[in-house]
Amino acid sequence: MSLRDPVPMNTANVRALAALPPEAWRNGGGVTRTLAAHANAWRVSVAEVERDGPYSRFAGMTRVSFVLRGAGVVLHEGALEVSLTPNEAVEYTGDAAWNARLVGGPVTVLNVMSAAQKYRVAVRALGAGARVAAGDVALVLVLDGTCDISGGSAEHTRLASGEYATFANLREPLRVAPATRGARIVLVTLSPVAST
Repeated sequence: MSLRDPVPMNTANVRALAALPPEAWRNGGGVTRTLAAHANAWRVSVAEVERDGPYSRFAGMTRVSFVLRGAGVVLHEGALEVSLTPNEAVEYTGDAAWNARLVGGPVTVLNVMSAAQKYRVAVRALGAGARVAAGDVALVLVLDGTCDISGGSAEHTRLASGEYATFANLREPLRVAPATRGARIVLVTLSPVAST
């Protein structure tokens, strides 16, 4: 699968997760929805994994997965094993030919792929306000409740449940905060690694 360029983002690019077309896996084990991507540098997607089976190999990419729904996934490749558990960001290589075993049934997983050693990737659930540094790429996904975003190129944006926004050209810091009690919000940041 090729990575698509996002629309240039001088303002908040707000979209509904449900409006994204599903891309069926070749092995029939699930579907993926691409939230945002940039050339061959990075991609953020949400996968519905419905049964055990192989994961696609992405040579030269670092993967970070964050289980949004379900009990988790265990990945195997030879002697290597990686456990993906709910609400925990797990980093692993895209070079391996992973086989997935579901833990207790289907899962929904947010996946971030980035060119190896080009970005520091962070994925976290927000319980309070957070700041995104200028120069970073940010994606905010609201699973439940509402979220306020301000600063940067966002002016002031409120996201509702099932919506997300991407910010790729931040000239100043961005502020992200829950707007309702008990809101479930996931923040993805990609920070470019300075070349030496």
